[in-house]
Amino acid sequence: MTDDQNLTDNQVSRRRFLRLGAAAGGGAVLGIASIGSASAETAKVAKQTVSYQGTPKGQARCATCSFFQAPSSCNYVNGPINPSGWCMLYHAKS
Repeated sequence: MTDDQNLTDNQVSRRRFLRLGAAAGGGAVLGIASIGSASAETAKVAKQTVSYQGTPKGQARCATCSFFQAPSSCNYVNGPINPSGWCMLYHAKS
């Protein structure tokens, strides 16, 4: 019999604990690596999803948003963006 078989259900051998810890640590490293590469490319959403409109909302407009990419795109919204437009993701440039 192995050490693992001699233990009751509530006990864990040091050997099994180390094996499980090594497996969990390896899985965590792979998970973190995949998260890092996934966040490098942000998925864009449809204009309807963020209530995009082609006109400004007060002083708020795409041209003054930190997500706007001149001349006519956005980091988060799909398709061409009017610099005078607005959506609910608006975040003023600092």
